[in-house]
Amino acid sequence: MNTKFETVFRTYSYRLYPTKMQQLELKALFDLQDHAFNDWADFANRGVAQGKSYETIQNEIESHEILTERREDRYALSVTRSHVLTLARRLCDHQIERIRFRLPDRQQRSFTYKTVGISEHYLVIPSIGTIAMRGYRPFPDHAELRYAKILIDCYGAEYRVDLVLAVSLPIAKEQPVRYENVVGLDYTQNGLYVTNTGENAGYPGYRRIAQEQLRRYHRAAARFRPGSRRWYKQKQRAAKLERHIVYQRRNWQYQQAHKLCKEHEAVCVESLDLAGMKQANPSLASKLNDNACAAFFRKLEQILHQNGKKLIRVDQHYPSSQICSCCGAYLGKQPLSVKSITCPHCGVTIRRDHNAARNIRDEGFRHLE
Repeated sequence: MNTKFETVFRTYSYRLYPTKMQQLELKALFDLQDHAFNDWADFANRGVAQGKSYETIQNEIESHEILTERREDRYALSVTRSHVLTLARRLCDHQIERIRFRLPDRQQRSFTYKTVGISEHYLVIPSIGTIAMRGYRPFPDHAELRYAKILIDCYGAEYRVDLVLAVSLPIAKEQPVRYENVVGLDYTQNGLYVTNTGENAGYPGYRRIAQEQLRRYHRAAARFRPGSRRWYKQKQRAAKLERHIVYQRRNWQYQQAHKLCKEHEAVCVESLDLAGMKQANPSLASKLNDNACAAFFRKLEQILHQNGKKLIRVDQHYPSSQICSCCGAYLGKQPLSVKSITCPHCGVTIRRDHNAARNIRDEGFRHLE
C-alpha cells in the first residue's frame, strides 16, 4: 500500500544571544533596510498618486540605488526592493491604500535570509557571523529549510530566529464520523466558546489580567524623554509582557485544540465575520483581540487535519441562536443582552450560547451526510 505525503510548513523559533558587536551590526543592517524601504515606498506612493503605471514605478525603483560600502548589504537591499515591488503591485491594483513607512522605534524588526548555517548551539548568518543560540530541538526527517527570519523584538531586548521548514508528512486517513462524536462550538465573549453540552472553554483573558501592569509601564515611559535609556527600559518591560501574553494565549489555544481533537471526530463551528462584528459593536474589539478566536480556529483546523479529522464551518447567516434546539421552532431575533431563551412551543429554558452550539452541531453534521 502506497502512503501519500503532503508538504506542510513548520516554524521553529530559537532565542539568539549576539555579542555587542553583532548587535551593532544587526542594528546597522536593519537601519539600512528601513531607509531603503521608506525611500522606495515613497516612490511607489507618489507614483500611484500621479497616475503612473506599475511598469514606470518599477523602473524608477530599480534605477534608484541605495549607496552602501559593504558588499554583504547588497543582498539585504535586493530582498527589500523585491518586497516593495510586491507592495507596489498591490497598490496599483487598489488592494491597499498606500505603503506604510517603517518607523525606526517600532517594537519588532525583522529580516529574512534564504540560507543560514545551523548547529546545536550556534546560528551562522551571512555578513554577521556565528551567533549563540539556545532552545535547539532536532528537525524532523526529510525537512527542508525554506527561509530564516531574524527578529529583534521588545525594543532590542530579545533576539530570535524563526526557521520555516517544509516537512513531508503522511496524509492521515479520514475517519468515519458518528453523530455522538461530533461537537458544536459557539463563540462567546467570556471563555472563547461554548460546546453543545454547555461546557465553557474558560479562556482566562491574559491581556485583561496584565492590563494594569501594562498601563503602569506605559505611564512610566511617558515621564521620560522618548529615545532615552530610561524610556527604552520601560518600553522593553511593556514589550516583554506583551510577548509573554502572546505565549500564554498560544499555549492555551494549542492545549484546547488538542483536547477537542482527542475527544471528538469532527468539530462544527460558525464562520464569523470578525471585521463586521468589530464595526457593529466596537466594545467587542478588545475581547476579540484578546482571545484571538480566528487564530484558535486556524490551529484547531490544522491539528484536526493532521489526525484525519474534520473542521466543519457553518454559514455565518445560519440563525443558530434563533431556532429552538429541542423542537426546531423559530424564536426570532433576540438582542445580545438576552442570555437565556424560553421556547413558547415546548417550554424549555436554555442559555443562548448553549442553544446555538447545539444547532451548529446539528447543521454541521447535516453537511456531512
